[in-house]
Amino acid sequence: MDESPPAATPDEDRLAEAVGAQVHEVSTAMLRGGLIPGAVVAVVVVVIGALVAGGAGAGTTLLGAAVALAVCALGPLVMRWTARTAPLVVMGVAMISLVTKLAVLAVLLIVLDRLELVDTRLFALALGPVALAFVVGETVAFARARIPTIAS
Repeated sequence: MDESPPAATPDEDRLAEAVGAQVHEVSTAMLRGGLIPGAVVAVVVVVIGALVAGGAGAGTTLLGAAVALAVCALGPLVMRWTARTAPLVVMGVAMISLVTKLAVLAVLLIVLDRLELVDTRLFALALGPVALAFVVGETVAFARARIPTIAS
């Protein structure tokens, strides 16, 4: 008794490939849409950090902005990496990556605070606006993509 799953039909293969291409295209638009406003806000935050706390403030806000951009970029990148899998897998991995990103940020803030390497207030004040700009840009890019996200 062979209980292997039935092979996908050519129509199912084409549909899976089309959905994968759509997810890849949407994730690319979201990445670009988030990085541009995130980088603009990062520059503003670093300038403000330099004005408020000198070189150390600029370094701290630069670190916070870089962490925010890197962590926020993981969402669209994970979508790209999983684009050719089932939509349920893409969603599941995206949710896991969201929880993981939040945990990493929390641990990072705790470690930086305990080690007293940087002013965590400036770090967090850089992290917040940059992440918010990224998420808003990513959301706007997704809405403007006009790419069907559910294949029929």
